[in-house]
Amino acid sequence: MPFKMRPKNGTTETSLLLSSSTEASIETNTSPETVEEERAGFEEVIIKPEIETGVVESGFSWFKLWKYTGPGFLMSIAYLDPGNLEADLQIGAVAGYSLLWALLYAHITGLLIQCFAARAGVVTGQHLAQLIKNNYPRPISIMLWVITEIAIIGSDIQEIVGTAIALKILFGLPLWLGTMLTALDTFIFMLLQNYGMRKLEAFFMTLITTMAICFWIEMFLSGFNAEEIVKGIIIPYVPRRAIIQLVAMVGAVIMPHNLYLHSALVMTRKTDPSSHVKLKEANFYFAIESAVALLASYLINMAIVVVFAQVFYSPNEEKPLPGLYDAGKVLSNTLGYASKYLWACGLLAAGQSSTMTGTLAGQFVIEGFFGKVLKKPWHRNAITRGIALVPSMLVAIFAVGNFDAMGELLNVLQSLCLPTAIIPLLKLTSSKEIMGTTFKTNNFWKIISWTLAAIIICINLFLLVLYLEVLDNILLGYIFGGIYFVFIGYLSLLPLNGNKNNSQNNLQIEN
Repeated sequence: MPFKMRPKNGTTETSLLLSSSTEASIETNTSPETVEEERAGFEEVIIKPEIETGVVESGFSWFKLWKYTGPGFLMSIAYLDPGNLEADLQIGAVAGYSLLWALLYAHITGLLIQCFAARAGVVTGQHLAQLIKNNYPRPISIMLWVITEIAIIGSDIQEIVGTAIALKILFGLPLWLGTMLTALDTFIFMLLQNYGMRKLEAFFMTLITTMAICFWIEMFLSGFNAEEIVKGIIIPYVPRRAIIQLVAMVGAVIMPHNLYLHSALVMTRKTDPSSHVKLKEANFYFAIESAVALLASYLINMAIVVVFAQVFYSPNEEKPLPGLYDAGKVLSNTLGYASKYLWACGLLAAGQSSTMTGTLAGQFVIEGFFGKVLKKPWHRNAITRGIALVPSMLVAIFAVGNFDAMGELLNVLQSLCLPTAIIPLLKLTSSKEIMGTTFKTNNFWKIISWTLAAIIICINLFLLVLYLEVLDNILLGYIFGGIYFVFIGYLSLLPLNGNKNNSQNNLQIEN
């Protein structure tokens, strides 16, 4: 049986690594020049399926689930970054337990969208950045790349400065120095990458476990009300003064660059693109793994909301909301001196894990849209980290006193950037030419997914109107806001290019 190779242009390898053992399985009528060209195409790939998933088994298998476990937990780290922690503590501080339902629905929405991203990567063998590059006009794909980079920078500012705040609480380091030290995570990340994806996934799972232990200990120390937790999860209610925090939470929970990351990470597992059964198995286990990972994420976020609902919330009193640094003081004054160190350890784990996955997402985004700009991995990592580190340093030095207000604004920025990732993803996964008849989104999930996208866009419209009221030049704000929503509408209606490579790729999916 000859090994079927996907077209070189804009595609990635999803079944076997090209090595001496697989070269022999290339059809014998291929010329040496063609083989070298195909080899060069494979060498452009930065994601290699290094983890064996075995043959298809009937029924559910825990061992098989373990083989597929990893990408979902790396994806879930974006739901636990310092921006999310700040949104959580402010929700608890301003609304008590009443917005736990919204936090749950945000995670459920995130799960659905992340499953679309994972499915796109599994079925096509291309991650979201590559799919956009190959199926949208070049000017539009460049614009989407720019917006995604803005979202990555905004997220990284929160993550890097959040790590610096944790270092300040633990060791008394000034923010600018803590921000400089976070640059070291690039070297840690490169070191871990040399040990393989499984070791990298284990490291991140350890950081998630650290967060869970720290924040759940604090929740038990706070003396939480279990009845109020259940009520907050079941009964939808939004206090009037918590509307901004609610909307900011949506921006903090679902991040646009995370869709690019997840669609790429699933390609680290070996699948057979010519086998419907194998692709269905991969989609099934990735969906379960993502659900478990986001459940863990929800429980950690919930713990933070509950803690600050207990120690800070006062329904009849308006107080300045705490930020990431003030949170340590609040906990120290109410739960004891050691509690601020638990908070700092959890915050440090959140900051370090999210900056590393942000580096990885940035690498996938840049190389997906533009190919391998640099050959050496450490060059790519250093440049990707530098893009976010420079603005983060400027924030740490010049905006230290206003960082908490800026954190809320950055969450809003994530929310505004989100539709530019969701809309292409939904259109791509609904395309028969790209996904094949079997794996394209059916009508039921189309309605659900586009309804959620419409809700997110409406939230963004509300955010725009809300923030225009505080601008000095409101006319300029309306002009840029109008351009933004015209672009979103255009993106929704714009047909895909129908790149001829899609039909060639689809032959393998259909066969």
